[in-house]
Amino acid sequence: MSEVIEMIMILIIVTLCFLMIPFNLQPNAVIEARRKFDIFIRLYEKPYRFNVREYEHRFQIFRSSLHKIASLNAHRVENDTAIYGITQYADLSDQEFLRINLADLKHEHPALGFESAGSSLLDKFTIESKSAEMKDNIIFSRARRDLRIPKLLPKVVDWREKGVIPAVKSQGSCGACWAISVVDTISSISAIKKAQSNATDLCIEQVINCAGNGNYGCEGGDTCRLLEWMRESNVKLNTLKDCETTQQLKNGTECAFQNATVGDYMAVEKFSCVSLVDREHLMLRYLATRGPIVAAVNAASWQYYLGGVVQYHCDGSYEDLNHAVEIVGYNLEGTIPYYLVKNSWGPRFGDHGYIKIEIGKNLCGIANRVSFIELM
Repeated sequence: MSEVIEMIMILIIVTLCFLMIPFNLQPNAVIEARRKFDIFIRLYEKPYRFNVREYEHRFQIFRSSLHKIASLNAHRVENDTAIYGITQYADLSDQEFLRINLADLKHEHPALGFESAGSSLLDKFTIESKSAEMKDNIIFSRARRDLRIPKLLPKVVDWREKGVIPAVKSQGSCGACWAISVVDTISSISAIKKAQSNATDLCIEQVINCAGNGNYGCEGGDTCRLLEWMRESNVKLNTLKDCETTQQLKNGTECAFQNATVGDYMAVEKFSCVSLVDREHLMLRYLATRGPIVAAVNAASWQYYLGGVVQYHCDGSYEDLNHAVEIVGYNLEGTIPYYLVKNSWGPRFGDHGYIKIEIGKNLCGIANRVSFIELM
């Protein structure tokens, strides 16, 4: 009889152990998530640390972000593939991230007579704004569909090594990716053309506050319309130093800038606004021989990006373009060829402010709206 009782007790204990496992694991997972969240709050100096209601709301979003990060990393197949993790945006919902960081690229505007289809806006700039060499290259290659790397191109191009790339900017709460990407690219092209060993930071505020042609300052704008405005108005950007002096004198956001009159500051002579989908070899050729370029992208999946080459999770449709960036080089040596892309979310984003995107697949829509810029 005692053996039967002993067996029953063992069964009861084993059963209780199995029943208790979920209750033990769940609190541990929550505790670990909360520990990470508290570190996250301190690291990024979040303002709601002592606001109980906001803290709990953001914590639940943060926990959801942890699950998304795990799902994104589950698709990694190579060491070079992009890795995702906790970033400064991990307490934002998908909708908040899009609204705060990706609502500033306005690539359609009915008031200007452009149709909703993206091709109509591209057609406006395709023929009139490119040099003969650009047009010949594009027309010649329209039938090509596979990525064909031009012969004699260097395997690696990184214009940062020449000192001609301005520092990474942080657009903060101002929706100015359209201005930052264009102005920094102009700074780079100017330094290359004048054989300078370093780029001069130019006045981005001059563009944000003054640009017409369907641009709305911190509320958003369009890279193609900005370049058209700069060319038609013969805009010569001031240096950052002159820009700061003007702002101190005027103390406002209204346009108070005049064209630069001191120094050899170049104006936009020609530019492109063209789709190079299936023709990304032209982007490589320009990057290798001329300098950085401007591209519209879909950055919705960049919320948790830490480093590595983006190969997945980045839709390339034209309709989803929501951000503008400067492409400063490429790398063809590794197992995954990639573009080196300069973002405008500060140096804490990704790889010191940069992101790597695989070449040849129009990932993130990087080849949908490309702008080459020539200065006079």
